[in-house]
Parts: sequence; structure tokens; C-alpha cells
Amino acid sequence: MPRWLRITLISAGSLLVVVIILWFVLALVVRGRKAEILAEITAQLSDRISGNLEIQDMEPSLIRSFPNISVTLKNVSLKDSMYATHKHALLDVREVYVKVSTFALLRKTVDVKQVSLKDGKIFLYTDGSGFSNTYLLKGKEPHKPATGNSSTIRRIILENVRFTLENHIKLKRYNLDIRRLRAEMDFDNTGWQAQVNLETRIDDLQFNTTKGSYAKQKLLKADIGVQFMRSNKTLRIPPQDFRFDGQPVRIGAEFNFSQQPALFAIAIHANQIPFRAATSLVTPNIATKLDSIDFTKPLDVTASIAGHMQFRDTPVIKVNWTVKDNVLDGKALTLDAVNFTGEFYNEVVPGLGHNNANSRLTIRQFSALYDSIPVKADTIRVINLEHPVLTGRFKSSFPLTRLTNAIGPELFRFTSGEAMVDLDYAGSWNQKDTIPGYLRGIIQVKDGSFTYVPRNQDFHACQATLDFAGSDLFFRDISLRSGSSSVQMEGSMKNILNLYFAAPEKVQIDWFVRSPLININDFQTFFAKRQKRPTAQQVRKNKQRMGRVMKQLDVVLELSSVNMNLAVDKVRYRQFAASNVKAGLRMDQQGIRLSNVALQAAGGQMNLNGNIRHAGNGDKFTVNADIRSVQVDQLFHAFENFGQTGVTAKNLKGVFSATANVTGNMKEDATVKPHTMYGTVNFTLNKGALVNFEPLMNLSKFVFRKRDMSNITFEKIQNTLDIKGSKIYIHPMLIASSVLNVEVEGVYGIPKGTDIKLRVPLRNPKKDELVTDVDELQKRRKSGIVINLHAVDGEDGKVKMKLGKGDKGE
Repeated sequence: MPRWLRITLISAGSLLVVVIILWFVLALVVRGRKAEILAEITAQLSDRISGNLEIQDMEPSLIRSFPNISVTLKNVSLKDSMYATHKHALLDVREVYVKVSTFALLRKTVDVKQVSLKDGKIFLYTDGSGFSNTYLLKGKEPHKPATGNSSTIRRIILENVRFTLENHIKLKRYNLDIRRLRAEMDFDNTGWQAQVNLETRIDDLQFNTTKGSYAKQKLLKADIGVQFMRSNKTLRIPPQDFRFDGQPVRIGAEFNFSQQPALFAIAIHANQIPFRAATSLVTPNIATKLDSIDFTKPLDVTASIAGHMQFRDTPVIKVNWTVKDNVLDGKALTLDAVNFTGEFYNEVVPGLGHNNANSRLTIRQFSALYDSIPVKADTIRVINLEHPVLTGRFKSSFPLTRLTNAIGPELFRFTSGEAMVDLDYAGSWNQKDTIPGYLRGIIQVKDGSFTYVPRNQDFHACQATLDFAGSDLFFRDISLRSGSSSVQMEGSMKNILNLYFAAPEKVQIDWFVRSPLININDFQTFFAKRQKRPTAQQVRKNKQRMGRVMKQLDVVLELSSVNMNLAVDKVRYRQFAASNVKAGLRMDQQGIRLSNVALQAAGGQMNLNGNIRHAGNGDKFTVNADIRSVQVDQLFHAFENFGQTGVTAKNLKGVFSATANVTGNMKEDATVKPHTMYGTVNFTLNKGALVNFEPLMNLSKFVFRKRDMSNITFEKIQNTLDIKGSKIYIHPMLIASSVLNVEVEGVYGIPKGTDIKLRVPLRNPKKDELVTDVDELQKRRKSGIVINLHAVDGEDGKVKMKLGKGDKGE
């Protein structure tokens, strides 16, 4: 064996022997002085605190801290004088590990260098009367000036210790489950420094119990440095990472105790923090104001908090954040490609306090896409967070085709055109708030084409300006075409901002419409019920995609009422044509009402009022008409013979005037359902003619074979007709014509049920053409032979003439 190795082994062995001997000596000293050391440790700890300190037992722990001596204190508790009342021991720990200086021990003193607490509780308590157990930490006597032999605890370790602070006066509650805390202290003449390693679960961090907890149920991990400078009594925590459930948040703070109340300032910075992770760190009072929105991608957030460490002092808070190319999901809408910078400040007006009412949320350089529609705003503000009001100016310019998905393809389908938006908005931030808002600005549409899907109605060549003025909306310079129709419109929707969501059924749209031509045939879909609604699955899918405003648009269009004043040069509907039309029209959930309709048609003038009401078995209509001096053949042709085939436009000539009150049912194509008309018609027909009227032409087979029954003329016919479904009741009347005089009374059935009695004098009316005396003329008409005829249904469905009065028993 080499000599050097032998010397090394001997030296090491000798050193080991010395250590073992020293260890035995120390063990004997500690064991021999167990009671004395326990009393000394208790005395040193008691010198720092006041109260009932109990240590049940002590065990030496020599190897654990060799060459220093350490002891483990068992079941340590510290109780205040009111413990029996509130039952909260300030300290209740199963095990306290105390490390002491070996050399101090040899001098028969105990210098505690480290204290470790394991498996226990620390509870700082202040009740509603102001009593607090924290007086135990103040010591029984003022601390003596530090000396070279003073005891300094340089390491504190907590393991599985629950720390609770409860202050009923200041409304504070902290509840931390400290899984591990290690603090290394270093003291010098300038102050002290500490390196703290911490892992704790935050069960409660309530600076104000009425607001809720910060970072509730978060696992906090941190490895940070702390500095205290005696010269200015400042505690400083340089900016360092704190990890909440693994999310790094950089926090720095400074506390100045040189004045009372003490000042503090906290700086917080989080790079790329998920929005929900950020809101979970604040109190429910704050988080609930943000629960309606979320961001898909993380944000950059910085915050500064400054104030006084004084009860009920609310600090000044500034928060800034940056959003880049993000997606905003909200209950009201979803925005893509979102970019903006934001700021929160809780002292808008200096001197009015740091509170919600004096707070402001500001968003700058906002840009986003709403379903591919670009939206921009220089500045958006939400002021007075007690009752939040949002203000901002929003601009956009885009092809109208992008509105199809934004509004919903089941409502509008846009095919061409451009739109420009420039709006100033001020109104509620909370959709449940009832504070009135206002919207100012315009939306312009140029060269638009679209289909209104519920009615399958196409429109093109659309130009429009929507002028928002406060809570009202005005439609200006509207022009559009559909089929052969073209209209120019002006309109308004009053109080729309307040009614749009709250009471859509109260929304009223007022229009003034001008047109050179309206072909009602182009708008027949509006007379029918709306097309079948989308399935429930489609509705859910569309609602998930659509924003709140767009979702409500279909509701407003469905439930609102429309008042319309029309001035139209020409109107066409099926066979009907009119000019110089003026009318009032109202459309609502119940149907359509026409009022003060005046027009020129069929060579005369018509005035009417009426309505169409939606019903379960089809639409019902009512018409009150006043017809003056129209050509009867044109009238019957225009109204398609009023739904009957007995007397048609081909059979009549003359100047017709009438008043009519008629009801009936309509099909979905806006034609009259057969046999559904009821009402009364009072008419006068002057200078008339009955041409090729089959029932009278059939009469010539029996009598008057030499008279021209194909063209019967008369000066005036006047009577009342009662229409009851499939039957027209003819009141007794005299038809004095060029061929014969006929007294008519009975029922005309459509198509069956005809029962008309005719009394026909055989005297030729031409013999009396020169008679001017009315009484004489009446006498002559009844003189001579009279034939009684009876018009009834034939087996072939046509009206047949029979001789006789048609009385029973005949």
C-alpha cells in the first residue's frame, strides 16, 4: 500500500473517530439537559409572543442537522385569553422542528437558527368587537437592542400547514393550504433579504368578503426573493414569476411602512394568459361582468394597483391588455380576427373615488370580422360600471353578399351590392339592462339584390340610406325593383332601440311609398302565410352562429306592424288595372288592412276599405266598396267576375255604380275561394246591355222567337243583391229592356241551387217607346198576356227554363 494512501486512511479514520466522539458528547449534553433546553426554547419563543404556549414533548434530532443540534417539539399550541370563547388557537401544530447553534449550546445558551412547522394550523382571528389574538405576536416586553449574541431565526419552513386570517371588522378572510414554504433569511445592517419557495392552495383570498375571493381554488407556486430596507422601512418584492395552476404571472410589489397608513404598489404582468384563466384570478364581482365573453387565444395583460394599507381604502387600479388576431365569443355575437388594445381605470374623475361608478373600460384601434364582415372602431368606451354604458363609433364597408350568413340564409339571401356603415352608439353594455340607448349615423346600400326567403320574394336595383337618430331609425331615399314593379320609399321606426329586444311586437314601421307602377302579382307571396320555418335543428345551428341582434331581426320582422301610405301611378293585379292610386295599408300579425283607398279603374272611380285576416283555414277578407260610373264589363273583367260564372264580363255592358259590403275567404295565391262570399251589393246600371246571357237566350226557344235576345238593352236597372256563399239572392226588380219587360225575383245558385221566378209580359216594349207618362207606361207593361217562367238547375248543370210560377203543388 502506498505511503500516502496509508496516511490518508489513518487521517480519515481519526477524523471519523473524533466526529463520533463529538456526536456522543453532544448527545449526552442534549439528553442530560433535555428539560433545560426545552425550557430555554420555550422561554425564547415566549419572549417573542404573549399567551399560553404549550409544548407537550421534545425529542433530540442530532443527525438531521449535524454538526448543529436540533430538536423536535411535539404538539405545540399557542392560545389567547379568549380561546374558550372563539375556539381558534393561533398555533396548533403536531410537530415543530427547531435547529439550534451547537457552539451557543456549549456556552449553555440556545440560539434558534431554524424553525419548521409540520401538520397544523395557524389562525389569526379578529372578532366583530375588535378583539384579536394577534396580540400574542407582539411579545411581553419591548425587544432589547440587538447584540452580537442575539438569536436570529434564519430559516422558516412550513409543511402541510393551514394558514387562516379572519377579520370581521375589516371584512377580510385568507385561507391558505400551505403544502410547502421555505424561507431563507439573511440579515445585515441595512435590513434583511429572504428567498422564499412556496407551494400553497388558495382556498380564500378575500380582501373584502362582500366582493368574494381572488384566485379561489388556485394552486400557487413561487420561488421569489424579498428585501426589507431599514433606512426607509420599505419591503420590496422584485418582479418575479408566480404560477397559478401552472400559469405564470409576473408580480412585483413595494410596501412603504415609513408612514401611516402604509403605502403599497403592485405591478402585474401576464404574457399569453388565457382569458378564462385571467378572469378566474379576480373576484366573482369582477368576473361576472366578463362572463358573457371569451377569447379563444391568450392575451397579454398588465396591471398596476396602488393605495394605502388602510381599512376601506380602495386602491387605484389600471389594467392594460393587448389582443392580436383573436376570436371573441360572446352571448351576443362571435367576432374573428380581433385586434385591439384595452385599458381599465377606476378613477376617471379625480376625487370621486375608486369605484365602479367612476370606472372606465377603453378599447382602442378595434378591428374584427363579424362573419366575414369587417368592423372597425377607433375608440370604444364602457363608462360607469355600476350601470355600464357603452359608447363607440363603428365603421365598415363590405359586399352585401357577406350579410347572407351574418343575418341568416333562412331570412335574407343577398346576391350583389355594397354596404357602408358609420355609426355612433351609446347604450347599455348589459343585455338585461333597461337603460335607453341611442344610435347615430348611417348605413348605405348601393346596387343591392336579395331574396326575402320567408316570402321567396326577389328584389334588385336596391338603393337605401338608413339614418339612425337617437332611438329612432329613418329610411331615406329607398328605391328597389321586384319583377316589373319599382318603388321609392321613405320610412321610420320610432323608439326602435328600446323596443327591438324588449317588445318587438310594439315595433311599428311607417312607410310612404311612391311608384310609377306596382304589379301586385309580383308580391302575391306577401298575401300568403310565410314559408315553412326551418327545423328545430336548423334554428339551433343558426342561433349558435348568429349574433343576438341578427337573431332578433327575424322576430322583429315577424311581430312588428307596418303602416304604409301609397301614391302609385299605376297598379296591376291579375286582370285588375288602376291609376292614380292612393291608399293606406297596415300589415300586422293579424293580417292586412286597407283604408281610404281611392283609384281610377274601369273608366270610373273606386273608393274602398277592407282587410285580410289570417285564420287557421285560410285568409278571410272584408271589403266595403263605393264604385262610381265604371264600365261594368271592365269591372267584371278586372275582378274576375267576383268568383262566379253566372253573369260574366262578356254578358254585360253599361255604366255601373254600386256600394258593396262583402266578406269571403282567400286562397294562398290571393284568389277568392269559391262559394265563400257573403254580403250585400246595391247597384245601379245605366245604359246597359245584356249580351249573350244564356238563360234569356234559352227563353227564346219558348217565346219571342223573332226578338233579338242576344243583345238586350235597357236604360236603368237598380236593385240589391244578397250574396250568401254559393247563392245570390235577387230582390224583386223590373228589367225594362228593348226586347221585353221582365220582373225577376229569386235565387241564383253557383253552381247549383238556382230558383228564379220571371214574369214576362208578351207585349213588345217597342210599341211603347213614345210613351212618356210613367203611370201609363206602367199600365201598358202589365197589360196583355203574361208568361210565368221558372229558372232552375238542369240535369246537365246548366240553368233550364220551365213554364209556370214554380209554386208548390203546381
